[in-house]
Amino acid sequence: MLTPATELLGQAQRGNYAIAAFNFHNLEILQAIIETAEAEKAPIILQITPAYLEKIGATAAAAMAREAAAAAKVPVALHLDHSDNFKWVVWALAHGFTSVMIDASKLPLAENIALSRQVAEAAHAAGAAAEAELGHIGGVEDSVDRGSAVAGLADPGEAARLVQESGIDALAPALGTAHGLYTSQPKIDFERLDKIRALVPVPLVLHGGSGIPDNMIREAIARGISKVNIGTELKVAWAGAMKEALAAGTTEPWQAAVKAREAVREVVKHKIRLCGCSGRA
Repeated sequence: MLTPATELLGQAQRGNYAIAAFNFHNLEILQAIIETAEAEKAPIILQITPAYLEKIGATAAAAMAREAAAAAKVPVALHLDHSDNFKWVVWALAHGFTSVMIDASKLPLAENIALSRQVAEAAHAAGAAAEAELGHIGGVEDSVDRGSAVAGLADPGEAARLVQESGIDALAPALGTAHGLYTSQPKIDFERLDKIRALVPVPLVLHGGSGIPDNMIREAIARGISKVNIGTELKVAWAGAMKEALAAGTTEPWQAAVKAREAVREVVKHKIRLCGCSGRA
């Protein structure tokens, strides 16, 4: 069932677990996410970036995600991920998204606050949630280069100010993670996370969740992370399975799609259980 993100995140924050938030990039990945969430009886967040809305076709992508979420047997929030454009926020809210993110992290703090406040007001008017980012989470997400993985970690005092002055519902602070595949051992600044958690009342989001060791994810959740974003690992699983299916001589698209969904489901199941949201629906 299509569910407000604030409801899922609030329950996770109170229950000391995290909601697994999965980016989808095509129909097979979308199906695998929903099927696994239902099998695990887990509430989830289904999300997509503007880059993939454009690649798939925005209206078609939103329609299939919205209908899949509405028909799901578990709570599913639909989230616009990493928009740096207010126009995409307005578009997503008009197309049934229950959560929107504005990434104004490259802007000076005052401008980040102002744009995040605008997004929060628009989201709340539509009954949706607003997420913002502070600091610079590096790496590459959906072919968009976001710079160094170690640049600009979030300042705890600025995090408190951003949340208080903007009215956002969730904050993604830069803690050392990166989007895309890691080229070296990832590091999370847990001391920084503790300081931000102590000052910020809203749920915290960990971006760049693909490739982070399980023990680090568990510790981040124990220290106050309520949402973990996973995208790249799903694409890698899908691509690997498709390559194997094609190498085996598969010519029917649906047969290759079955193999791809099976591979993605395994990743989704592991991440749901890792976040502790299995059986929470």
